[in-house]
Amino acid sequence: MKRQLQMIGFFALVFMFLSFGLTCIVHADEQDIRLNIQVDAGLNGKVKQQQGYPVTLTITNEKADFSGDLVVTLPVGNKVIPIDIASGTTKTITFSVPAMREGAFSRGPNQKVQRFHLYEGNWEDGEEVTIDTSLDLSPAYMAREKLVIGVLSDRPDSLNYIKLASFQGNSPEVIHLQASDLPEDATGLDVLDMLVINDYSVAKLPDNIQAALKDWVGEGGTLVTGSEPGLQQQFGELADLLPLTVKGKEIVQKMQGFSKLYQKPLQADSIELFTGEIDEKARVLYKEDSLPLVAEKAFGQGDVTQVAFDLGLPVLADWKGSQSLWETIGSDAGNRNSQMMPLNLRMNDQLTNMSRTFPTLANFKVSTLSYLFIAYLLLILPVLYIVLKKADKREWAWVVIPAIAVISSVGLYAVGAKDRSGHVKTNTVSVISVDEQGIGSGDGSVSMLSKGAGAYTLTMDSELDPVAANNRYNPQQTVTDLPFVEAKGKHTAINYRNVEFWSPRSAAIDYPVKKYGHFQSGLTRADDNISGQITNNFKHDLHDVYLISGNNYQKVGDLAAGKSKEISFSVKDKSFYQRPIEGVAQRLFDQLGSMTQHSDQALQADLLSMAIRNNMQRNVNTPVLIGFTDEALYPVTVNGDETVQNNLHLFTQPVTIQLPGNEKSTFSSEMNLPNISVLDGQIFHNGTMQNQLFFDAESGTYLLRYELPASLKERSAQLKEMDIHITNNRNGTTYSLYNVESDTYEALDGNQASFDQRVHENYVTDNAVVVRVNASRNGSIKVPTVRVKGVINP
Repeated sequence: MKRQLQMIGFFALVFMFLSFGLTCIVHADEQDIRLNIQVDAGLNGKVKQQQGYPVTLTITNEKADFSGDLVVTLPVGNKVIPIDIASGTTKTITFSVPAMREGAFSRGPNQKVQRFHLYEGNWEDGEEVTIDTSLDLSPAYMAREKLVIGVLSDRPDSLNYIKLASFQGNSPEVIHLQASDLPEDATGLDVLDMLVINDYSVAKLPDNIQAALKDWVGEGGTLVTGSEPGLQQQFGELADLLPLTVKGKEIVQKMQGFSKLYQKPLQADSIELFTGEIDEKARVLYKEDSLPLVAEKAFGQGDVTQVAFDLGLPVLADWKGSQSLWETIGSDAGNRNSQMMPLNLRMNDQLTNMSRTFPTLANFKVSTLSYLFIAYLLLILPVLYIVLKKADKREWAWVVIPAIAVISSVGLYAVGAKDRSGHVKTNTVSVISVDEQGIGSGDGSVSMLSKGAGAYTLTMDSELDPVAANNRYNPQQTVTDLPFVEAKGKHTAINYRNVEFWSPRSAAIDYPVKKYGHFQSGLTRADDNISGQITNNFKHDLHDVYLISGNNYQKVGDLAAGKSKEISFSVKDKSFYQRPIEGVAQRLFDQLGSMTQHSDQALQADLLSMAIRNNMQRNVNTPVLIGFTDEALYPVTVNGDETVQNNLHLFTQPVTIQLPGNEKSTFSSEMNLPNISVLDGQIFHNGTMQNQLFFDAESGTYLLRYELPASLKERSAQLKEMDIHITNNRNGTTYSLYNVESDTYEALDGNQASFDQRVHENYVTDNAVVVRVNASRNGSIKVPTVRVKGVINP
């Protein structure tokens, strides 16, 4: 018994020792943590699939002063954040994460990647110190189909009714924002599809945040604001984006101007309706007699919509027309989200693949290689045999044949590698879209080709916000396998390690919103002819300049910087009124180039096709001028040295073609990309936003609104004939055309319907033709093509 008690006592002591030891180890680990870091990702902790989002780090230093680098591992590389923090202080650092999908770091079930590493000194040769290994970027991902609306207001509760609106059959995700939530760059705002500002002083925000908001709009964001006295002053750096300058007000009891949205007027005992001057670049969407109610102004690739009253009016929450009003305002708000396309169609991925195309031996045509092989066989077999036989030196064949093979191989190798010798080569491709004032932005990619194995540093202007591209996360990779991206003053360096011999490395770039230059045009259309002068006011010489519209194009030719060219061409039986569609790239360059051929035409066709597919000019329904330049837009260095740059940049700009002032003339136009709204059901994917002639939806009822080009509306055009063509009408889907006079929908049977009697009076409502689609089951729905003919100034 005594022995048993001794054994029990012994194991009890061992257990206490181990327990104490484990406790001490945990305590020691906590003591070893160099800095305490709290991570907040997203806007109010929420992000959207494949969209950038902001991250806020709250860093507390309870030990000695610290100076070093924090490295955050992302799927495309490591972001280096310098940290200098004094002892006993807390510091806040914000940065933005580029677009990535949920679960991008997954190694498998219950396996995590350590995303944060801290180095005392610097990441290259400093010592890694201990931080909490559980730190992570773990925001809540919102449903991809939801429209995300940010709200900035000192009375946020007054805008809660927006949550009841419907966008393409889905309720929106509304995020109330504080000044502290706003990121310092436009990438962090990519979470939002729309930003509503009402009763809020933007001017009180820091200058860099105001600049980020402006850049976000310029890159395709939709900003909506109400009106109040002193709005221009309250909007600070964004004041020049407002379509209406408030100068006075009127008190009304009801508004009839929204009757097209809802039959009953918006009314109350007293509504302040603010009046003023409409910007010459703005357009009025709704008005009360002569007073604007809603105006819109484009800026870059985005737009600003201003409502002439307080958006927080209590009567708006009760008025049943509010939902239709918000649906109209937000109809284009999700178009900027090109990342929602399949991965292989994403613009950055395509640009990266194009920039990684360097001249190689593979560029020889098959026919050329065939001729070389035939010549080689002729030389080796009959020619060599005859020569050696005549000289009676046939035994020399054992030496001559291998020598010819070696010389041929070395020659082919030298020709194929000639562009890989000398300085490091870089390729840059991009698409930049500007408005008629020359303000724009764009996307691009830079790739370098290594001369030998080793480490390479690709450096460029920080304005381009470069991120490592085409690096897919491999679960076997360590933090040092991925490139390191760090800001160095006005430049950003991407450090690639362990680069293989003759291997490309790429960076995606984001051209900032600014003035790039523009085409100055004075084109007019008279009868069946377009003529006028086009001037290149860009800083770069342009080649392959074209005017494109719908599926039609007209060559302008080469145009040096500052030079002008007169053009004149017939447009009989051609439209040239609306924005281009993707098919024009194929027609213009003969065929969409295969990337295995790498011809100049193939690259140009791919750039143009990609630009159209990604809505290069989504705000306007007008023809577009395009031009290419081979000149460098920004300098690029590799390992501190200048590079031999190959460049191909596409500039696009909408252009206004003036119609006859008082002369009567005819016109024709084709419309195939309608605005789609939901009466009943839900849209899963709206392909028309990417120039695709279909949308995927559940069973329900949908309205397709085909807007006539704005230039026709300005000249009081009258439709005389209309054809509606329906392709691949699947079973269970029916189409009908809205008749304005009878207020009914007329069934469209078959694949073709033609109208030539009172077309304008019967079928045009608010400058648009409306087609209703009834789908009895889920699936893809083709959108009809509407062709019209008519008279200008009838």
